[in-house]
Amino acid sequence: MAIRCYIPTTLTALRSTLTDVRAVAPDAQGRRLRGEEFESAEFDAMCIAAALAANAVFAPAEAETGTEAAPERRVIVAYDAPESSPAAPLAEGFELITLADVDMVRVASFHLDEDAVWDEAVQLAEDTGSSAAEDHLGASDLLWYDSSELEQLLGDQA
Repeated sequence: MAIRCYIPTTLTALRSTLTDVRAVAPDAQGRRLRGEEFESAEFDAMCIAAALAANAVFAPAEAETGTEAAPERRVIVAYDAPESSPAAPLAEGFELITLADVDMVRVASFHLDEDAVWDEAVQLAEDTGSSAAEDHLGASDLLWYDSSELEQLLGDQA
């Protein structure tokens, strides 16, 4: 049986091989839930991954490079990880799954921001800082793409 988890990443990272990544999933107790409770736990895991992705893409790039770089567009990958994947507690009800390699065959879907929402967040980051940009993204919905749409998605977002 697989563990549905959510990998916070970027479009740039998707263009290469995803290795040594962390993903958010409901913990073992959450995975035993059924119906709406289970769906809610999975949605919350995706939201946590989305917040982690927003935080990562708007982290001050100048701290590492000495120059300001444009943030990379965030993507959340819904992934069916092997049940044997290492996991550690993240927050109550959730765990962080460690994935050495991501087998793209096990990807269920991709989720990313609408173009206008992303552009607004980048502008907010420039004008008022990363916190406002992260809040803006947190208040918006993500678009859903089937795993078969990856090539088209990467081409559209070039």
